[in-house]
Amino acid sequence: MRMFGSELEEGVFRRRLMKEVVPGRPVHFSFYSPSVKVQVMPDAESIPGANGRYIGDAVTIEFVPEDAAAVERVREFVWRWERHNEWTAVRKINHLRRGVCPESVEGILERVRGVDRRAAAKAAEAVGPEELRELISEGDVKNLSRLPGMGEKRARAVISFYENERSGRRFLYAANRNDRFRGRPVITELDLDGDIEEQVWEHALRAQRLGDPDPLSGGEPPGHTTVRDANLLHPLPMTPVLMGRGVYHPEQVEIFADVLRRVLVEGERLAGVENLRIQRGLIFHTTRMPGVGTKTRNRVLASGLLDSEYTYENLILIPGITEAQARTIARAAREAERRTGARVS
Repeated sequence: MRMFGSELEEGVFRRRLMKEVVPGRPVHFSFYSPSVKVQVMPDAESIPGANGRYIGDAVTIEFVPEDAAAVERVREFVWRWERHNEWTAVRKINHLRRGVCPESVEGILERVRGVDRRAAAKAAEAVGPEELRELISEGDVKNLSRLPGMGEKRARAVISFYENERSGRRFLYAANRNDRFRGRPVITELDLDGDIEEQVWEHALRAQRLGDPDPLSGGEPPGHTTVRDANLLHPLPMTPVLMGRGVYHPEQVEIFADVLRRVLVEGERLAGVENLRIQRGLIFHTTRMPGVGTKTRNRVLASGLLDSEYTYENLILIPGITEAQARTIARAAREAERRTGARVS
């Protein structure tokens, strides 16, 4: 069934789905409507062996399939939501429009903010992919700007985009949907040779102004803190995310700093929610617990208990938590401890 665009574009999408979803390689799928995150996220994060996780940006899910079986599960997941309705279909793969080949002229240019599909299509009539890559690598703004649909402003944007990608600079980025009311995003450039924890703390303190610290209030929390390159457009694959109100919790900031150091400095490869989503009350998002709903979760979070303190003895003392709920949460915490090695005391 063709969901969007021409038959040619749908053919490209199918080929990309086969080529870019492979074992051991991260792939990002961006869905059309922000309202569908609550639909696609739980299923994505529970696919066996796929290491699915919401990356903290729009409605984008990252998968890092462990083997061929997980690859097939991810493809089946995509097709199921493709057939569900137009709003749950994939809009982009790896932040590039679904119907565009990444190796084509259009694919090279459309990744750049400010270069739309019409401008990229016009440029493709006059230059091939190899020649375009050469112009970009040489920083040839003059000849790049002469291509149809480009001009000097777009040419400089393209050169700058790929220079930033190659630079190796890394940033922490936190923003909210209501930036216009709360000020500009909080951005911190990381010095990977410096004290990572100190830099994360400085960022977290500034990010706190973006939201309401009360987990039971109706106010929005701060935006998720993600790791980005110098273009600041999207979270980088297989990097940690400090979720929302995590900037208010010292132990979460410390965990985030530690994982950040392991990934960016030591080069450790981590994947999946349990490794890369830094969030108090994580088991409420990674484990389906019968009889435990949003109100129960909020009561536990408001109690101030750390994730390592989710024992029956501690949980039963929280007003409004039943014995059955306390047992269920404590059991889930012990199982999470066995999977991750974290200690529940």
